Amino acid sequence: MNRVGAFSLLRRPDFRRVFLAVAISELGDAFHYIALMWLALTTGGPLGVAIVRLSDSVPALVFGLHGGVSADRWNRKRIMVAADLTRGLVLIPVAIAGLYGRLPLWGLTLAAFVLETATSYFAPAYSSLLPQLVDRENVQEANGMIGAATDALKVGGWAAAAGLLAFTPISTFFALNSLSFFLSALFIGSIAHSDGIAADDGTPPRLGEAFSALRPLPTLAAAVVALGIGVTISAGTWIAGVPEYVRAVLHREAGGFSILMVGYAGGSIAVGALLARFPVENKARASLLAWMLYLPAYGLFLATSFSMAVAGAFLAGFAQNASVILLTSAAQEKVGSDVLGRVMGVISLVHRGAHATGLMLISPMFVLFRPAAMFAAAALAIPLVGAACSVIAASAERRSQAAVS
Repeated sequence: MNRVGAFSLLRRPDFRRVFLAVAISELGDAFHYIALMWLALTTGGPLGVAIVRLSDSVPALVFGLHGGVSADRWNRKRIMVAADLTRGLVLIPVAIAGLYGRLPLWGLTLAAFVLETATSYFAPAYSSLLPQLVDRENVQEANGMIGAATDALKVGGWAAAAGLLAFTPISTFFALNSLSFFLSALFIGSIAHSDGIAADDGTPPRLGEAFSALRPLPTLAAAVVALGIGVTISAGTWIAGVPEYVRAVLHREAGGFSILMVGYAGGSIAVGALLARFPVENKARASLLAWMLYLPAYGLFLATSFSMAVAGAFLAGFAQNASVILLTSAAQEKVGSDVLGRVMGVISLVHRGAHATGLMLISPMFVLFRPAAMFAAAALAIPLVGAACSVIAASAERRSQAAVS
C-alpha cells in the first residue's frame, strides 16, 4: 500500500503538471461560460441558450465512446494535448468575431460543439492516465483535490468576470479561455511519464470489452446506470427549473440565481475537499448512496425560502460531485489499465451526455408542471434511483459470491 495525503501528491512532478493544466483550463472555462451564455441569450434569446446548451452536450453522446476507445488505442498524453490545442484554436476566430461584433448564433453553436467534441476525447484519456501518475490507491484523494480546486476556481472566475466586464469586452473571455487551453497543452506535453499502453498488435480495442470489464463489478456497473439517470433528472430540473423557480417562486432576479449557483459550487468544493482527506472503502456503493442527499436537497426548495434554497443548492452540489468523484475513483481502482479508457469513455458519455438528455426529456416538462411539483418529483425520483440500483447491485454480488462458493 502506497497511500499518501492529497497535498503530498503535488510533490510528484507529473501529477503537479496535470493539476495545473486542469486548474488553468477550468479557470478559462469559467470566463468562457459567462460569455457563451450571455451572448447566446443576447443573439438568440432563451431558444439560443437552449440551442447552445444542446450543442455543448450532444457531442458527448456521439463521440464519448470513441473517445474511450481512442484512450486505449493511442498515447493518452498526446490525445490530451491534441484536444487542448483543438479547443484553443477553435476559440481564436470566435474571440475575433466577437470583438468585431460579428459573432452569430450559429458560430457560437459550432464552437460549443467542437469544444465538447474535443472534451469527449480529453476526458477518458485524462481519467485513464491519472492512476498511473498517483497510483491506484490514491485516486480518490487526487480526484477530490482536483475537483475542489477546479470548483473553487470556477467560482473565482465568475466573480472575476463580473469585475473584468467593467472595462473589458465580453468576447475577451473567449480569448482568455483559448490561452488557458494552450497553457494546459504546454503543461501536459511536459509530462515525462509514459502512459504504459501496450504496443499496438494491429487489433483495434473493442468497445464490448468495456462492458465485459464491468460485468464482474455489479456495484460499479449499477453506479454508472444511476449516474446516467440521476444526472438526467437533476440536470433537466436544474437547467430549466431553477431560473424559473428563482423568478416565479422566490421573486428574485439574476443575482438570486447567481447566489444559488455559488451555493451549488460550494457543495461541490466541500465534498471534493472532504474526499481528498478521508478515503472511502467501497466507493461504488458510496456513489449510489450519495444520490439519497437529493431528498433533503430538493426538499429544501419546497420551503419557498431563499436561504433554504441556497442550502438545497449546496446539498445538490455535494451529492452530485460526491457521486461522480467516487464512481470515477472506483473505476480507476478496479478496472485494468488496458481497458480503463473505454470504461471511462462509457462513464464520460453517461455523465456528460445526461445533460443533453435532461435538457431534452426533463426540461420541457416545466411547460406543463409547476416548478414545485417538478422539484418534489425529482426529490423522490433521484434517491429512488440510487436505492434501487444499490439493491440490484447487492443482489447481483450475492449471486456472484454464491456461484463462486
